Amino acid sequence: MTKEELLDKVLSCNRCGSCRGVSQDAVPDPDFSTQCPSGMTLFGAYEPAGLMYIARGLSLGNLKWDQDIANTLYSCTLCGYCEDLCGRGYRHTPAISILEELRRITPENLKPKNLKNSAESIKTKANHKLDILQEYGIPDPSEGSNVNTILFADNSIIANGNKLKEIGFLIQKSGKTIGCFYKDPLPPVDTALLNGGYQNILEECMEEIDTRLDIYGIKRVICYNPESLSVLTRFSNSRVEFISITQLYNEMLKKKPYKKLKLPAVTYQDPCHLGRYAKEYAAPRQVINGLGLTLKEMWRSGHNSLCCGAGGGVLASNPRLAKRYASNRLKEAKATGAKVIVTACPFCNVNFRQSKPKDLKVMDITSLVAQAYGYKGKAVIK
Repeated sequence: MTKEELLDKVLSCNRCGSCRGVSQDAVPDPDFSTQCPSGMTLFGAYEPAGLMYIARGLSLGNLKWDQDIANTLYSCTLCGYCEDLCGRGYRHTPAISILEELRRITPENLKPKNLKNSAESIKTKANHKLDILQEYGIPDPSEGSNVNTILFADNSIIANGNKLKEIGFLIQKSGKTIGCFYKDPLPPVDTALLNGGYQNILEECMEEIDTRLDIYGIKRVICYNPESLSVLTRFSNSRVEFISITQLYNEMLKKKPYKKLKLPAVTYQDPCHLGRYAKEYAAPRQVINGLGLTLKEMWRSGHNSLCCGAGGGVLASNPRLAKRYASNRLKEAKATGAKVIVTACPFCNVNFRQSKPKDLKVMDITSLVAQAYGYKGKAVIK
């Protein structure tokens, strides 16, 4: 993107400030009236309008890159609320494209070190634990298996043996033929490359992914991590259908017998990349209700949901700030009276766990579904 193109996009924002707040008319608590994680926690420059001013100044040459500008930019979680709400009105400022472009052109010496490391990890496929999936009869398409649906293994599960066992168990229980490239894994892309501003590496990874999906006739890809789902959906040039693993669970609950769970009332955290980016709001709630749980919605929910604070690489680059962001959301979760937060995102899970009060539990929706189907933590040989 040239400076002229960046400026053209930035000028579509008239800095009206509407994206600072939620779209509902009545606010039950003043603390729930604003929406931008960085803006509500820090200062005006960190709000969407402030970031657009920075982008304008950089594109015009009135501002020069320095560490303060970079720190402000990388304090944004890229939750997408500002762009989503703007698009619901009479204007549409492509805020996410603008912010991703700013991260791309951020001088390398100003980028957070941990985000650089995260980008490098995308290239690493060694030391994974995907062979665990063999214990559940999950085939590898590269070995001649007749499979057109696969599980996408990103960095949140590729070396997480316990989570792979849960997922493998559930895929086996589903009775569906679902494979996974575990002999030679696909590049485990998520938003790390966009967060760090390494779109060039993402393009290379996507070319490899699309080529292999085409070669092996893959028609459907199931994603555990919402960040992988949104990246694949946005940047793949294949005709493959990318879906959240919560859709698989929802299909299972309708067809395969299970035991309903007994838990206190729960509330649900909409992951930004599952809800706002991938527009999947229904399936996780249908799963929660199907499991027999009482769901108490937070006031900011659905497309008005507040980010957990981990996104945009903030959890990796500034965990203390991510914890401060999470405290805003946890206050709202407590206000529901629920004792459990359920989420379908590994990053929401981690950030809430490091921030939550003692009387509030955080649970992954995959773990809940596995419990309902009798998972005991041991591999089941098919």
